[in-house]
Amino acid sequence: MTHQQVKIPEFITHYHLPDKQPFLNLSDLSDEEKRPVLEDLEKRRLEGKMKRYFPDWYFPQRKEAESNLFQACLAKGIEPTRKAPHYFTLGRSQGIEMGYNNDFKTVQLSIKSLRQEVLFSIGDTLWTFSKSYTDQVKWKNEWYHGQLYTYDETKDILSQIGLDVEDAESLKKYKVPCVEALVWSDVVLNDALQMTGLPAI
Repeated sequence: MTHQQVKIPEFITHYHLPDKQPFLNLSDLSDEEKRPVLEDLEKRRLEGKMKRYFPDWYFPQRKEAESNLFQACLAKGIEPTRKAPHYFTLGRSQGIEMGYNNDFKTVQLSIKSLRQEVLFSIGDTLWTFSKSYTDQVKWKNEWYHGQLYTYDETKDILSQIGLDVEDAESLKKYKVPCVEALVWSDVVLNDALQMTGLPAI
């Protein structure tokens, strides 16, 4: 099996709005709690401060994706203590940065600080772990989509297919907007944050 030389980051990045705390997850909120948050996010989008939006189909699709992610996490031998993970990317993500109109803050953690408690998805889990809930997007997984991997497994696959996670053309070629990194425990996350000298959530 041929492996190519590609640069694989040894850190993960969490993106958040510059005036908000990190690790705020819409999946943690009730429908009532979501409403003002979504109104604020839509206001920012209309003002040109960010590109991301949340159409009616988004949350049903996200719910299905996170349910499948939960089961995939269990299958990898990790017991989730959250119903939805904390989301990161492997390395940096130009796509996410553009979604924030390049106005964002980040939290970066080394892979080592998370021990074996971080799993990776090669591709956007909204699409690779759920059927499409909109007629506007048709999606078919490649063989490396729709599974969770350890860091070593991720490195092996990225080398095998020659995917550079920080190169826009390479990502487009392999239908991978980013490689997502998922942490399913507040305890694990807090340990990594404190090890990095950052405040716990």
